[in-house]
Amino acid sequence: MGSAIEDAIRTEVMAQAPRAVETRHHLHQNPELSDREEKTSALVAERLRSYGIEDVRTHVGGNGVVATLHGAHSGRTIAIRADMDALPIQETSDLTYKSCVPGVMHACGHDGHTATLLGTAATLARMRDRIGGTVRFIFQPAEETVGGAARMCRDGAMEGVDAIVALHGWPGMAVGQIGVRPGPMMASSDTFDITVKGRGAHAAYPHLSVDPILVGSQLVVALQGLVSREISPTDSVVVTVAQFHAGTAYNIIPGSAEIKGTVRCLSPAIQDLMPARLERVAAGICAAWGAKYEFKYLRGTPVTVNDVGFNALVSEVGAQVLGADNVIELDEPSMGAEDFAMYLAHAPGAMFRLGVGEDVTPLHTPTYNFTDGAVAKGMEMFANITLRYLGSY
Repeated sequence: MGSAIEDAIRTEVMAQAPRAVETRHHLHQNPELSDREEKTSALVAERLRSYGIEDVRTHVGGNGVVATLHGAHSGRTIAIRADMDALPIQETSDLTYKSCVPGVMHACGHDGHTATLLGTAATLARMRDRIGGTVRFIFQPAEETVGGAARMCRDGAMEGVDAIVALHGWPGMAVGQIGVRPGPMMASSDTFDITVKGRGAHAAYPHLSVDPILVGSQLVVALQGLVSREISPTDSVVVTVAQFHAGTAYNIIPGSAEIKGTVRCLSPAIQDLMPARLERVAAGICAAWGAKYEFKYLRGTPVTVNDVGFNALVSEVGAQVLGADNVIELDEPSMGAEDFAMYLAHAPGAMFRLGVGEDVTPLHTPTYNFTDGAVAKGMEMFANITLRYLGSY
């Protein structure tokens, strides 16, 4: 039997969830790419104001929206974050609300994240008299291109925030389940560009060339050896070469080759060491074959590290709201990245996985769809976490 306030939250969530689901369908049908979320942002701001939340800021960090709900009594401030951008993928589902934008779809479920947070805002706005503190709603642009969170923070989204929470819809988990994990939850993600500069020649006379394809091929293999032979097997690192561009014809050895990829880590200390390690390998391989090189390394998102105490709060709320059997303690983090880590540099918090269905296709695929039933579960979790953190029960 839940407490009176838990029952009140559930009643309000059930009243607000149908509109939140309709909103998700609209967003799914009208996706916008990173830094192009103008219509999504305008809809979010309009909805927040309609809930009676007066403090709504737009154009935060680009197309971001930040709204602040002040409770009936003073207290701490908790932030809840959702991302709004879609991916450059052509949807192939048969949904009645499938994407109307060619080559763009919500293949990562940000339509569900945004709709869930809007539903949560509507719920909490109607429970303002029970809130002892402040709730900050953060709707972020450009998560997929890893720029939005840092810009949101620079524009003051986290000022005065004591803790922050977010969710990510997760296929392979049943609706009504959540996944939690203290410590590293998702990996860092950096990118590298290596240009191998050789000397071109006719394909019939390779001895006159410094073949950048040969050099680049050895470099790709050597980068994999760097992970397997220089880094402890207990420290997770993934170096992925995702692009290799060279040449224009069958009978020409080109003068250069370009190699591009990502580096993902679960340790901030190892992340700091990776640029020098990659460049050392590039310099050695190129020198051995008489080639030159250019090396660029761009730091992206840090490791997403869940605060132990706040993660425990999420687990406790999940056990009460969903049932203890539906709170899954994750054995390992994901090597995928999330720029939610940027907010965690300003305040402790946690991201949890929200089950969207065991048979749902994987993230970033052309048939992915955030399940309708997961919206209410996410709203209920967010609302209970908020009121519990703020000491309302």
